[in-house]
Amino acid sequence: MFVDPRVAHGRARYDLNRSPRLFAEERRWEISDVVTTSLDHFTGLRNRRNLLRLLERQIAPKLARLGLEPYVGTLGATEGLFVNFSTMSAEHGLREFQLQLSVPDLVLRSFASSTIRPHAVARCMQRNGVASLAEIETETSAAFVLARVIRPLALAGNWRQVGVPTAAGLFVGALNDSNDICLNTYIRPATSDRDSRWDRFAALFATMPPWHAEQIRQGGDLLQWMVNHIVALQKSASFVERCPFLLEPYRHVADPLDASWDAARASANARADGHGDAAAS
Repeated sequence: MFVDPRVAHGRARYDLNRSPRLFAEERRWEISDVVTTSLDHFTGLRNRRNLLRLLERQIAPKLARLGLEPYVGTLGATEGLFVNFSTMSAEHGLREFQLQLSVPDLVLRSFASSTIRPHAVARCMQRNGVASLAEIETETSAAFVLARVIRPLALAGNWRQVGVPTAAGLFVGALNDSNDICLNTYIRPATSDRDSRWDRFAALFATMPPWHAEQIRQGGDLLQWMVNHIVALQKSASFVERCPFLLEPYRHVADPLDASWDAARASANARADGHGDAAAS
C-alpha cells in the first residue's frame, strides 16, 4: 500500500526539520567546534603520542556525549580521529558527513560523502507505505553505509549515475562535481507495475538480507556482505557490462505520478514559506 504523494512530501519536510534521530544541519558546526576548541586549549607538547592521547581521552568522549561514535586510530594511510554523522534539513534532505583529524599534522576535514535528497526521502516513505521519517530509518541509514562501497566502485568504473540498493528498494542518483553520491529518488522494483532499466541493477542485489538496526549502526556486517557480493558478481561480468546505462548521464524519467509529486512539492514549499513569513511578521 502506497502513501499519497502529498502526505509523503509534507511529512518528509516536517520530519527533516524536526526529527530527533539525526543532527539538525545547524549542529554540524557544533561537532567541529568540539574538536577545534579542545585543540586550542591543549597546552602540551604536540607530538604524535600526546595528540592521540588528547583525541582518545578528551575529544572522543565529548563527541560520544553528543551521540556520535568516534574512532581514534589508523584508517588507510591516515592516523587520527574519524567520525561519521548525518544531518537533516528540508533544503538538503539527509546528508552523511565524514569528519577526520589527522595526526600529527592536525589537518581537520569535514565533507559530505552522500546525500539523500528530500524527494528521495518522500519517495521512500511513499513506496514503503509509511508516513514518518523514523519508519524508513533502516532504509536511509543502510543506504548511507552501503554507499561507502558503491562510491569507490562508481569512481573506478567512471559511472555517471549510481544506484544504492537496500533490503527493500533502491536509491538512484548520480555523482556530483565533488564525486560524492547524491541520491535523487527511490524505487521498489519488486512492487512496481512499470518496467525500469534499474530493475536489472536491483536484481543483482536481490539476495541482500534484511538488516537489523544494530547491524546498520555498527555497519560491519553490511560492508562485508556488500564487498563480498560485489567481488563475486564481478568475477563473471562488470557492472558496466551488465548495466551499460551507468555510463550515461543521470536523467529524470517521466512517471505517471509526476503531476502529483510536483503538486505535492509545490504545496509543501508553499506551506513552508507561509510559516516562515508568519514567523517573521
